Amino acid sequence: MGNYTVEDLVPRIQENMEAMEYTAAYAFCEKALSLSPSDPQLLEWMGQVEIELEKFAEARDHLLAAIQATPERSATPYMYLGQLSVGKDAIEAFQKGVDLMMRDHAQITDNDEKAQHGNKIATALCSMTEIYLTDCCFEPEAEQKCEEYLQQAQQVDPENAEVFQLLASVRLSQQRGDEAAQVLQHSIQLWIHKDASDATLPNYDSRLALVRLLMEVGDMQQTFTVLERLQKENDQVVDLWYLYGWAYFCLGEDAQNPEERNGHWEDARDCLQLALKLTQISGYDDDALIEHTNELLSNINSVVPPSAEEEEGEAAAADDDDDEFTSDDDEAMEM
Repeated sequence: MGNYTVEDLVPRIQENMEAMEYTAAYAFCEKALSLSPSDPQLLEWMGQVEIELEKFAEARDHLLAAIQATPERSATPYMYLGQLSVGKDAIEAFQKGVDLMMRDHAQITDNDEKAQHGNKIATALCSMTEIYLTDCCFEPEAEQKCEEYLQQAQQVDPENAEVFQLLASVRLSQQRGDEAAQVLQHSIQLWIHKDASDATLPNYDSRLALVRLLMEVGDMQQTFTVLERLQKENDQVVDLWYLYGWAYFCLGEDAQNPEERNGHWEDARDCLQLALKLTQISGYDDDALIEHTNELLSNINSVVPPSAEEEEGEAAAADDDDDEFTSDDDEAMEM
């Protein structure tokens, strides 16, 4: 790299990180740190790049070094350290980061900047809540901490749908299903009318998780509303069709007569078979979901056997898939 100075290397590090060229960014970070080994910003950047390159042990060392050099400088190394940690260690790192962000939040006067900053704080608080819902769920302070974190998140980011979605999960864990259903309604109203391109729209996976919560509280109308919205955005997702199928299956279980049940279960079968087809195409490997899909199909077929036309269609589709895979293999061998 010649006779570069740290000042020469910093823009190259930033450019490559922004372009997600992490191997190049790593090389520039390495060179910069050889010139200024205790620079906290360089140490932080190196830690971030190493996370992207899955050098997790090295990333932890560099992030800890950045924190040790200037403990109060920035929340960012604490946030990344929290991602690399588990249990109480993760909570401790996130909490320090939140404390620093709250300090900075009080100084921001621009409304848009304050909203973006509040979203970052709320995201960290949600991560801390999820730890107390999972790894630390048996800690005596778990319930109290979940309440505290989500209350704080609502204060700094009151329009964040995912905060309320997580609050609904907490209410369900407390066996407060009616309250969970009300909170989910509020969460949905915060985004359901937004355009798919809106940056504040909860991501696809988050809304798939929302569908599961809606099914758990028995709100099938909203379940299908969210599924239809997700289908319009991307209809090639295994979990989408699995949840569609499961939802139709639940409708069939609650049907008032056999004819209504059979109709729902035929719809369920179509969705579940599409989910299985997509697992083969995409190499999907969630064994538990695939097992449950097959279990649901078995239950349906034992009560509503597929017609001859459906069986022929399914066999033809399987043959088409085999031909496609064979063709792909042939092309690969030719190459």
